[in-house]
Amino acid sequence: MTRLLIPRQDIALTGDIQRVLLLAQQQGFDIKDITLGVSPTTCCQLDEWTIDSDCLMSSQDVSVSGCNLFFQYQSAIPSSYYAVKNVVQLALGSLDPLESKDQWYKDQELCSLHYSRSLELSNSDITHFAWVLALLCLDLPLEDVLVLARAAMNVSRETWPAESSYFPKPTIKQGFLATNDDLAFPVMHKDNLGLYPVVDSVDWIECLLKMGVKIIQLRMKNTEHPDLELNIIKAIKLGQRYGAQVFINDHWQLAIKQQAFGVHLGQEDIETADLEQIAKAGLCLGISTHGYYELLRVAQLKPSYIALGHIFPTTTKQMPSKPQGLVRLKLYQQLIDDLAKSTGINPIPTVAIGGIDLNNAAQVWQCGVSSLAVVRAVTEARNTRSAIQSFNSIMQVSELNLRAERRGPHAF
Repeated sequence: MTRLLIPRQDIALTGDIQRVLLLAQQQGFDIKDITLGVSPTTCCQLDEWTIDSDCLMSSQDVSVSGCNLFFQYQSAIPSSYYAVKNVVQLALGSLDPLESKDQWYKDQELCSLHYSRSLELSNSDITHFAWVLALLCLDLPLEDVLVLARAAMNVSRETWPAESSYFPKPTIKQGFLATNDDLAFPVMHKDNLGLYPVVDSVDWIECLLKMGVKIIQLRMKNTEHPDLELNIIKAIKLGQRYGAQVFINDHWQLAIKQQAFGVHLGQEDIETADLEQIAKAGLCLGISTHGYYELLRVAQLKPSYIALGHIFPTTTKQMPSKPQGLVRLKLYQQLIDDLAKSTGINPIPTVAIGGIDLNNAAQVWQCGVSSLAVVRAVTEARNTRSAIQSFNSIMQVSELNLRAERRGPHAF
């Protein structure tokens, strides 16, 4: 049960929050366990969060020490507000009067969103704050809340933001060592992906490639493994022998050195990897994302594919985020599809990952993704070959159904 309490002086905000929640419900979000009420304090209360903003009528009475998340809309507020642990600064100006940014700290790193105010249909701080509170009720991470809330200012009150042109642009941090427009990674197409096993040994790579798998990832997390480079060499040679696309997880230097087909990086790895060297070596690049903010940031780099996850709970590895679920996955895919349409670039293939098995694969594939990444669903299957065939069958049937839906009921 999620309960959001609004200060009595700002109870009119409840109507705007309910409107956003109903829009979310239309997208498929479950809102039945979300309730709204009156706060006994001058702050908003949401589970363990005490939330305040200078756009509220009650904010003039707030005790900073009692607030652990503050949204600053005004250009000048008392400096004491910065004592709050989490301060989000909104609509900060720039040299261009039509350009603004929102910024906040996450894990002691400054994050920001840049956007043009010329697109805004609503510049109401209270409307934006209503979106923020409603999205927090949906258990989205703060960075995704801020992305969606800002995009919502560019659409009508009765519309969920979907078009990519409405979304702000996350800043690519200085840790991304190559961010110029000339950076180009090989283009991959949906037809070249499909079932994408992620395994931790060369033995599994050989076994699965013999069964016809055409794309696979070697994920050896132990950088101190005495045979790490030897295993990478063997994996690459197996890919060449069977005409398969072998990706190396994390170890981009060795992937370049041994001329791998591709390398897969996580969000934590991309800050230190030399993307320019990866591109110059001609390696395909896959990048993990866990929500709107990371997706929009990574899309600026135009990688060979974007991984979306984790979709369902998984015990394969410790995850930095909560499961995304099918509703969010479908929204991410729609945004990526629209990015391709609006920019004229080749669509970036997507790989769904995390807890995918034969019981949920059809639902995941119907979200429009390009590939299903699997781990235990293959490596722990009673019959590995049968599991692979079942996954391929699910994707083929679902793809035919999707194409039929796009053609319409009267298509021949």
